[in-house]
Amino acid sequence: MPLVNQNSSEAYPDAFFPDQTFYRACIYGDLDQVERSLAEGVNVNTIMIGGFTALMLASSRGHLDVVKRLINAGANLDTARPNGATALLTATEFGNTDCVKLLINAGANLNAARTSDGATPLFIATWKGNSDCVKLLIEAGADLNIPRTSDGSTPLFITAQKGNTDCMEILIKAGADLDVQTKDSATPLYIAAQAGNTDCVQRLIDAGANLTPPLTSDGASPLLIAAAKGNIDCLKALIKAKANLDARTKNGDTPLLIAAQQNNINCVKLLTEAEADLNTRNESGATPLFVAAQEGNTDCLKLLINAGADLDARNENGATPLFVAAEEGNTDCVKLLINAGADLDARNQNDATPLYIAVQEGNTDCVKLLINAGANINAARTSDGATPLFVAALKGNTDCLKLLINAGADLNARTKDGATPLFIAAEQGNTECLKLLINAGADLNAARSKDGATPLFFAAQENNIECLQALIEAKADLNARTEDGVTALFMAAQENNIDCVKLLINAGANLNAQTDNGSTPLFVAAAKGNTDCVKLLINAGADLNAVRIMDGATPLFAATAKGNTDCVQLLINAGADLNAARLDGATPLFFAIQENNTECLKLLISAEVDLNTPRAWDGATPLLIAVWQGHTECVEILISGGADPFAACTMDGVTPLYIAFLKGHVGCVAALIKAGAK
Repeated sequence: MPLVNQNSSEAYPDAFFPDQTFYRACIYGDLDQVERSLAEGVNVNTIMIGGFTALMLASSRGHLDVVKRLINAGANLDTARPNGATALLTATEFGNTDCVKLLINAGANLNAARTSDGATPLFIATWKGNSDCVKLLIEAGADLNIPRTSDGSTPLFITAQKGNTDCMEILIKAGADLDVQTKDSATPLYIAAQAGNTDCVQRLIDAGANLTPPLTSDGASPLLIAAAKGNIDCLKALIKAKANLDARTKNGDTPLLIAAQQNNINCVKLLTEAEADLNTRNESGATPLFVAAQEGNTDCLKLLINAGADLDARNENGATPLFVAAEEGNTDCVKLLINAGADLDARNQNDATPLYIAVQEGNTDCVKLLINAGANINAARTSDGATPLFVAALKGNTDCLKLLINAGADLNARTKDGATPLFIAAEQGNTECLKLLINAGADLNAARSKDGATPLFFAAQENNIECLQALIEAKADLNARTEDGVTALFMAAQENNIDCVKLLINAGANLNAQTDNGSTPLFVAAAKGNTDCVKLLINAGADLNAVRIMDGATPLFAATAKGNTDCVQLLINAGADLNAARLDGATPLFFAIQENNTECLKLLISAEVDLNTPRAWDGATPLLIAVWQGHTECVEILISGGADPFAACTMDGVTPLYIAFLKGHVGCVAALIKAGAK
C-alpha cells in the first residue's frame, strides 16, 4: 500500500521507497522502527527515486533523534540529490535548526551548493530569514561570499532584497563583503534601495558600503534606483550619507531626471533641495525639466521651474520643454512653461516652433494657449516654408485652423514651392478646412510657383469631389492653366476621375482647352483608355477632331495608337474623322497596324476607313506597313477588308510581296500569294 504524504494528498508510490518500512519510519520519525530496520541490516545510504536518502527525509521533517541515529549508523552526510541538495541544505530549507546543528557537528559540508542555481545552505538560510540557522552556519565557518551561480548574488545580497535586517546584521558582523556585485553589477546597497528596504540601506551605509559603487549593467547607482522607484526614505538615507546626487547611467540619466520622468514628486523635491544639478542632459540632450514636460508630470515640472531649471534647454533635436509639452498635448505643462517665461517661438532642428508642432499633433488646447500667449502664428519653417496654418490644413485639424484664422494667420502664405493652405487642403481632400479658408477669404486661384497648379487643379487630380464642388461654388477659375497649359478638366480626364469631370463640365469648364502641345481633355482621356470620361466629353460636345499641335494627332489617333478599343468605338460612333492624317501623313489606320491592334483595325475597317491611301512622305500604304512589321493577322484583315495586294506601295514602286520576301515574313508572303499577289 502506498505511503501518504502528510503535507498533501499525494501518495508516494511503493517504488519511491525500496524498503517501505524503514523509509516510512524515517519520514514519520518512528525511531523504534528505524532501530529494527537497522538491526535487520537495511542499507542506510540507499538512494531512492528523486535522489532522496533516509537522512534527507528525516532532516526535512526535523526528526532529530532519527537524524542522530542515522548519522551514528554511518549515513553519508553529503550525498546530494540531482539538483545538488544535501541533507544539510534540506534541513536549512525547512528551518530545522536542531538538525542543522547536528549535521554541522557531524561534519557535513557547509558550502555544498545546489547544482540548479548554486545556492548554499547559508544562502538558503538567509532567503528564508532563519537567523538561527545563519548564525550556526557562520559560526561553523560557512563561506559568507559564495555567489549563487544563477545570478551572482550572495547571502548578504539576499538579505538586502528580502529586508531581513537580523540576518544582514549577522552577516555584516561576520565580515560579509558589503560591495560584492551580481552578474548585472548590482550591490547589496543597490538592491536594498531598489526594494525600498530602508533599514537595510541604513545598516549597509553604517557598515561602510560604497555609496557610488561601479554602476549596474545599465549604469544605475543606489541613489538613482531609489529615486526611480520612489523609495523616499532610502533616498533620504543616501543623500544624508553624501551619495553622489548626479551619478549618471550609461545613457546619461541622473537621479533627478529619472525621478521627474517617473513622477516621483517627493524624490524630485528632496533632490532639488539637496541641490542636485537641475540641467544635466542625458545622451539625447533631455534635462529633468524636459522629461517632466514630456511625460505631463505637472507637479514635478512646477518644482523644477521654481528651483530654477533652464526653461529653454534643448535636446539633441533642438526641442525645448515647451516644444515637447505642446507635442504631447500636456496642456497644464504648456501653461506652466508659458507663465514661467519659456521662449514661445524657439525652433527645433526641423525649424518648427512649439505652435507648429501643437497644430501638427492636433493639440487644440495647447494651440489656444500659445496663440493667446503671443506665439508667432505665421512662423514658417525655413526648410519648406510651411506655416502653422499650412500644417493645420494638411492634417485636417479644423479646430486648430479656426483658431489660427481667428487670430489673423496669413491665409495665403506660401511654401517654398508656392503652395498655400487652400492648395494643400484641396490636395488632401480636407473639405472642412477648405471651406473655412474659402469663407475667410483665401485666394481661390493662387497658383503654385513651381508649376502653376491651382487648388482646383489638385482637387480634380486627387478626385476630391467635395473640395472641387466647394471651389466651383466659390467661383474658382475653371480654366486656370499650369505652366504646361493643363487645366483641371484635363487632369480629371487624365486620372479618370469621372465625377470630377462631370462637375467641371456642368460648371462650364472649357472642353477643348489645349495644353502647350495641343492635347485636349478628350485626347488624353482617349489615350488613357478612360472610356467613361470619353463618353462624358463627347456627349458634352468636345471637339472630336481637335489636332495636337506638335504632330497633328487627333483623339481617334491617340485611342488607336494605345489600343483602347472602347474609346475608338465611341469616337467612331460620334463621327470622328477616320482619315484625319498627322503631319507625317499617317492616319489612325496606320497606327492600328503599326501597334498590331487588330481589334481597332477591324473597327476602322467596319467604319469604312480608306484602306489604300498612301502615306504622303514615302508613299507607303497601310498594307505595306503591315507587311513591313510582319503583322500577318493585320495583313489578312486588310486584304479581306479590300486592301489592294497588287498595287505598288512606295514612291519607288516597291510592292507588299517584295517587302514580305525581303523581310522574310513567311506568313505575310503566304497571305499575299493567297490573295493573288505576284
